[in-house]
Amino acid sequence: MKNQNLIGSLLFAGTLVGAGILGLPYALSQSGFIGGTVIFVVGTFFAWLTSIYVGRLVYMQDQEASLYSIFRSHLGAQIGYLTLAGILFSSYGAMIAYPLAIGTTFQSLFNIPMWLGASLFLAVLSFLLTRTPGNSNMFNAVITTVLVILLVWVMYKSIPAIETNNYLFFKPGEIFGASGIIIFAFAGHIVIPTVLYYVKTSIKQGMRVLQIGFFLVAALYFFFFTISIGVMGKAVTPVATIGLSGHVSGTVALVGQMFAGLAILTSAYGIGISLKLTFQDLFKIKSIPSILLIIIPVLLFDIYLSSMEGDAFTEVLNYAGGIGSALYIGIIPALIVKKLARTHYFPLGQNGATLCLVFYGLAIFYTLFIR
Repeated sequence: MKNQNLIGSLLFAGTLVGAGILGLPYALSQSGFIGGTVIFVVGTFFAWLTSIYVGRLVYMQDQEASLYSIFRSHLGAQIGYLTLAGILFSSYGAMIAYPLAIGTTFQSLFNIPMWLGASLFLAVLSFLLTRTPGNSNMFNAVITTVLVILLVWVMYKSIPAIETNNYLFFKPGEIFGASGIIIFAFAGHIVIPTVLYYVKTSIKQGMRVLQIGFFLVAALYFFFFTISIGVMGKAVTPVATIGLSGHVSGTVALVGQMFAGLAILTSAYGIGISLKLTFQDLFKIKSIPSILLIIIPVLLFDIYLSSMEGDAFTEVLNYAGGIGSALYIGIIPALIVKKLARTHYFPLGQNGATLCLVFYGLAIFYTLFIR
């Protein structure tokens, strides 16, 4: 049972640790260390609160169910479709952003066109999606452990390159600009039902499993942001590991790029498999057409965005998190809690749900109309 709980925490953590961590330091650094820390703490709090909401909703089910089914059972078919729309928007946003990150990395390392690096990545991903996915929770937990070890080593080796003056600048007007990427970085709620059904334990222990995984990732995110801004200051790059290479040894830079590549590939593969299964199960589309339905739109967007100037990788993640993720990990769980809090226990009750609606509502409004 203890091993199951540990693997459950690692599974949840592994879902959270993805390309979001690579764009998070850049987004947070735009308002400086103080501003970035403030919005990070706020975003982390609301992501934690809604993850607990979802966990408690899972334990209210009589049988195993997906997040889509759980939300639909409480708020009806229209909310179920809205949930699916949010998941698809967030997932496609991630799938578009990941090749852009690889393309940016290849351009920096090998001086090849960004669109070519992105296309090569999508070719590899397409091949992997044709393979039959395994169902090894232990393997996924091992991958998560490797990612954590690589990241911790890179952070530790980067500490001597920190300059304390880099923590002093502050732009309060840019604080909320990181909200979309923070929401995206913590958008692992879709696997909470799977994790809790896997551990098969009491609600008290199940919530502990979720919180261990959640706060492990939150700590990694914050320390990576702290070290990135300490090393690079105002020059934090959209893909953070690229900028580190100019300040640390070649070995540390290489391991940093290995972490980035592995995090992006595993995240892209996981989301790709989820999209593929969604198309097969809900829309009865066969395997190869499902893969084409994923890859072709992503490829077209990536080719277009690769030709544009600006930080396309972080911009896409901001839209994916600030609209799609905010909808299905924030707004909809909060609406359900508003409905159930009078008869069931949820942390902070209806007041907490109201605060979630305000925060995630502001994130959607900011993303749509102010960015």
